[in-house]
Amino acid sequence: MALVPAPPLMLFGAVFVRKSFVISSDSFARADATHWTLDLAPLLQGAYHEVRDVCLFIPNANLLDNNSALALYVQAGNSPWEYRGCVSNVQPSEVFPLNWPLNPDGTLPATAQIGVSVEPLSEVAGREQLVLGSKEDFAKRVAMDLFRYMESFLGDDRLGVGNVIDNWFNKFLNKFRRDPNFLTRNKEQS
Repeated sequence: MALVPAPPLMLFGAVFVRKSFVISSDSFARADATHWTLDLAPLLQGAYHEVRDVCLFIPNANLLDNNSALALYVQAGNSPWEYRGCVSNVQPSEVFPLNWPLNPDGTLPATAQIGVSVEPLSEVAGREQLVLGSKEDFAKRVAMDLFRYMESFLGDDRLGVGNVIDNWFNKFLNKFRRDPNFLTRNKEQS
């Protein structure tokens, strides 16, 4: 009886939303013990810009120690690597918007990569707070812009526009704190 070799251990995987295949960690080029990259041009026949979201996941519990996370980064053309999010044993999967970097002239670069690295959870937690804070700040600016626009038609607050906006924003913050990515998902996924 011949022994069948065990399949390689999948450390992590990625699934591009609206694509029907899983990309395992062994499809990524391993730069070193804690860094992997995936060139998307050959994988997606150059149409990487059509992929807007990716699910990063850890298939087996406890592959990471409890003080580590897998961080996801994107790079397009010669842009620097940009952080998009992380997964850990506590939250082993998540969908992240890719938001591809543009060239200085506003066009899409011809090439793109995603990168995954094992990092201390304490370091990525700081980046996560920056991501969440910038989203919350953006929402506040949108709410203020809406308030100022509506206020310009009234001249004063006769219709309680301020209260309506305050109530909306409080509901928004509650929803945002439960699911910080609800605004960046495609409409069909909401």
